[in-house]
Amino acid sequence: MEQENIQSSLLNLQCKKMPQGVRESIEAVDPGAEMTVITAICPCIGALATGVRLDVHGEKKGLNLISYIAGEFGSGKGKIDPVVDAWMGELQALDDMYDEQEKEWRKKKKAALNKKEQPEEPLLPIRNLTLNNTVANLAQQLENTEGKHAFSFTPEADTVAQKWKSSMSDFSVMLRQGYDGSKYERKARSLDAVNVKIKQLLWNVTMCGTPDALYRVVTNYTDGLQSRIAIARTPDNTFSPLEERNNTMNERLAMKIQQVAHLLPLMAGEVVLPKLEARGREWLERVRLETMMNDDRVQARQRIRICVTTQRMVCCLMLCQVCEKLIKNHGLSGAEARLKQCPNLWKEMLLKAQTPTMLDLYDTIADYLLDNALFFFRDRIEKAYKSRNYAGYANGERVKRGKNDTIFERLDFQFSFEQAMQNAVMVKGADVTHNSIKQMLKNWKNQRLIEQTEDGKFKKLRNG
Repeated sequence: MEQENIQSSLLNLQCKKMPQGVRESIEAVDPGAEMTVITAICPCIGALATGVRLDVHGEKKGLNLISYIAGEFGSGKGKIDPVVDAWMGELQALDDMYDEQEKEWRKKKKAALNKKEQPEEPLLPIRNLTLNNTVANLAQQLENTEGKHAFSFTPEADTVAQKWKSSMSDFSVMLRQGYDGSKYERKARSLDAVNVKIKQLLWNVTMCGTPDALYRVVTNYTDGLQSRIAIARTPDNTFSPLEERNNTMNERLAMKIQQVAHLLPLMAGEVVLPKLEARGREWLERVRLETMMNDDRVQARQRIRICVTTQRMVCCLMLCQVCEKLIKNHGLSGAEARLKQCPNLWKEMLLKAQTPTMLDLYDTIADYLLDNALFFFRDRIEKAYKSRNYAGYANGERVKRGKNDTIFERLDFQFSFEQAMQNAVMVKGADVTHNSIKQMLKNWKNQRLIEQTEDGKFKKLRNG
């Protein structure tokens, strides 16, 4: 299924049932950009629900997410800005107050420049952080968030590439540890330099930019940053006629989004979602078998983190569903009171939010993220692993293969090593090696897909 079909499927079957906040975010962008806006807002939701820890594969971690919205100039990326602003408006209002405090300190500092007594610099818990910053300043701000998620948004990813040009490795490390929620430290010898020690780095990021800028932000294809980024594509409007479009952010939509955003910070605790976990494992296994039958190592590696990212994203959407039900039943102030009086109420409601619609949405999002990761990075990852040569680009999308398309399905019930080699060359190209075929057959034997016969040939034990 191509990207347009995935988006169309989501629009027709699922978007009408999206919860409050998500529904209004979709309404504020152009038709066809449903998956784009969902990918953009999930880091916002995860950052606002900073106290929520989701169990994925036995590990309980926050809803830590990094998104990149890729689109050519004039493709509608700008419509994401007001949507993100609506979600983060309340948090930004608090940060504006801290900014005023910082301005006051700077005035006092300047006035006392030559005095013995210097005003103490305030440690302000600003959480909406600009990416147009230095490594040291950003690290210090991330340390001051009082154990809560920070969030960064940039409408132009080239800002990152230009500002962090000589420090892209630092940027990559900080993002990776933010996604993992792991420890982050920055040591400096100078007494005046910034020293940082964060037990758990919690930092969600949404970036918008051209595909070209994506390759200036992600410059290493084997260090793990690429696999932690959820990539979305704006619809291709290159040859679209100019139309009057009424889809834009307005006060009604912003108010609905802000109601949900106001309730999310009141949810805190660990939650296990067995149905969502089971759906994630089911998808993971399906793609594992698909990739093993075609000896597709790049796709097989991509699926692992995409599974985790998708579970976090669907959990974000389900939290919005919980907020909507509370608002409908009790009003906004009543919903706030209920969450404060019953700290575990949201967990009970979240378990019930594992509906067939939400679970089907998991497959839609996971397939979409996998397609986009391969579209932008398959060729570069393969070259990086083989030769460390990062030049060149090809639109290596995931190939969804049908019957008789994978290497495994192309082979007869009984086949020889040479036949496996020939079919692998036909599917993967001329750079297939003798050793890679040996490993492929070994994997198939370990998975009980084939067994070796007495005459040294191979026999299938199952048909995909």
